[in-house]
Amino acid sequence: MTAFRVSDFLDQASLVQASRLLVEFNASRVAALGSWPAWIPPESILTRLPDATSPGHGGFDAGVACCLGLIPANKQRLAASLHAAYTPELVAQVRKEIIDLSPDSETTWWLSACSVCQEGPSSEESFAAQLRTFEQIVLDDALRLAHAKSCLREMLTSFELVKDVPMSLKDGGMQGAYIAGHELATAYDEDQDLYFIGTFHESLGLSRFPWSEPALPEHQDPERRLGRSGPVHGSRQFVKCATRDEFERALASVRLS
Repeated sequence: MTAFRVSDFLDQASLVQASRLLVEFNASRVAALGSWPAWIPPESILTRLPDATSPGHGGFDAGVACCLGLIPANKQRLAASLHAAYTPELVAQVRKEIIDLSPDSETTWWLSACSVCQEGPSSEESFAAQLRTFEQIVLDDALRLAHAKSCLREMLTSFELVKDVPMSLKDGGMQGAYIAGHELATAYDEDQDLYFIGTFHESLGLSRFPWSEPALPEHQDPERRLGRSGPVHGSRQFVKCATRDEFERALASVRLS
């Protein structure tokens, strides 16, 4: 498999600019391949990449790798899907393939791309470094497998059980909980002072829950319009809670379906 190695020909700034163009061009294809839900627009993946004036949010990940053609076309479905749409079938596939990881499995490609992801602000320098690291992973089966196994270990140790409910300790913890066999997972974002509940099932069953600070589409203030509690971008699988009390009440009300 021959990858499109833009870093062989471009300096750092040009590399990022070329990556943005490729991601923008391929975002709709990757979203369709991954069956992204309607509330997640394909162009949203561009927010992960920095531009000349501002950092990205998250930088390189498996979805970006698909858009850049760094994951083989016939191995992209899992990575494209897990970028925005978890399902029981996809989680079951990951659980099955990790039993005996092979260098060319969809799960290995997904995990190895996740291994270079660094959540948080992404500068041109950090994004270029992530991309170049993954380009080496693309070319080396042993390196790709090693990165995938390391990422899997990291995910599986990035959550703890609190009253028998998985609580993510850092990025990747919720995914680790799903892979480990749990049906839902939670997280606390200290920077935002928000609690999160997620599942890979179709719904948490919280459509009638009385959120304390829901999104207000009609409000003029973008920050308030987003709300501090309720479905994240309209998702039925992933919600946020503004307080610990709301989090505990929502968790007690979860009915997976």
